[in-house]
Amino acid sequence: MAKVLIADDQESMRIIIAGMLRESGHEVETVEDGRAAFDKLNAGSYDLVVADVNMPKLNGLEFLAKVRETKPQQKVVFVTGLLEETVKLGSEKLGLNGLILKPFDKTAALEKITRILAQ
Repeated sequence: MAKVLIADDQESMRIIIAGMLRESGHEVETVEDGRAAFDKLNAGSYDLVVADVNMPKLNGLEFLAKVRETKPQQKVVFVTGLLEETVKLGSEKLGLNGLILKPFDKTAALEKITRILAQ
């Protein structure tokens, strides 16, 4: 299965998403902010990054912009509770691979992630 990096400042969300992905057979690592996610991504290789939009040190859009500079083909999915127009436009401009809105249905979220991984 896939190797997935989860970046979310809320521990509960990291646990929920990681558990869901591990149950499906994926290898998962977690970090608590955008800077840690960027550093881990540059030090390793991941099939997918699942990132919160509102994180400390680097928010989701800042993280995605840096990823596109260094690893343009990296698949990135945002998980967010607030979809502001600036986030939507910015993520489209930067080539976000997918968006999951909180609260999410685990089955639907996993199906979306599986589709993105298959691309």
